Amino acid sequence: MILLILSAFYIQGFSQQKAGNNFKIVFYNVENLFDTIDDPRKEDNDFLPTSKVSWNSVRYHQKLLHTASVIKAIDSVTLPAVVGLAEIENATALQDLIMSAPLRSAEYQVVLEEGLDPRGIDVALVYRPGIMKYAGHRSFPSATSFKTRSVLYVKLVNIRKDTFHIVVNHWKSRSGGATQTEPKRIENAKIIRHLTDSLFAMNPQTHLVVMGDFNDEPTDTSVTDVLGAKAPEGKLSAKSLYNLMSPLHKNGEGTLYYKDWDLFDQIIVSGNLLLRKVNKGPVILRPYAYIFKPDWILYKNKNGVMAPNRTASRNAYFGGYSDHLPVYTIVKNGGAIIED
Repeated sequence: MILLILSAFYIQGFSQQKAGNNFKIVFYNVENLFDTIDDPRKEDNDFLPTSKVSWNSVRYHQKLLHTASVIKAIDSVTLPAVVGLAEIENATALQDLIMSAPLRSAEYQVVLEEGLDPRGIDVALVYRPGIMKYAGHRSFPSATSFKTRSVLYVKLVNIRKDTFHIVVNHWKSRSGGATQTEPKRIENAKIIRHLTDSLFAMNPQTHLVVMGDFNDEPTDTSVTDVLGAKAPEGKLSAKSLYNLMSPLHKNGEGTLYYKDWDLFDQIIVSGNLLLRKVNKGPVILRPYAYIFKPDWILYKNKNGVMAPNRTASRNAYFGGYSDHLPVYTIVKNGGAIIED
């Protein structure tokens, strides 16, 4: 079933709330945000009251509160302007999330389409109407040879009438082995590359943001060679893609921990969002990207590493936040850039 939700308090155009000159774009794999209701069309048996983790209303509402608290803490003053999400079961769970106490004041509008993933987890996007206006969207398969999460492409327009093309992904996991599953992520990358090439062909100055859980590192073939996302260094080109996470990956940082740190959660942008401008369009401020990693969403694992404190596995409930850390970037609306 395909479903689009725009929250009930949607208004045409921008709200009357004052939008700051800088705003944050976030991506967060929230780890299995399932409701407690059995959906016969989905493999959701691991997250039901009868499952091994006893996924009941109390644990569901704690999950909502934990997830919302993380998103709010990324920008506790105004809340993030745009948030891409992964592992959302359905529109009900997403609506419950944005209406939870930490996020309610943002009056987030949401875009979600349910895809063909066997487990029923989807990508979604929420945005603040005081900063962004909805201008359209599409959802389409991220592969043709197998069933997996769909790609969500959303057009948003900021208060200065700059159009942002935002693509939210969740590529094929490494379950079964990184090498064995790599061809499927390469197929995911080819789908996204076709979209980005089309957008650049229509407008070389496209403001493009590709974000998601790629299940590959910034240096892997799917990201660098197939998608064509480079490190943001040297001479930049407006009509190229740059991976904002590359410098963090080079420094050994990551967003999830399994034996060692991996940096699968990434934000990739078109070069014109990085070029220094005066009194023109939007620009991403240096150091370009951040991993949100406060101690309260971490725990000390058996190796003594402070790693993401997850909610649950198939067999055990931990009561944490997510097995991934969120990532974000800061965008300055058009105007003079003062800092280097």
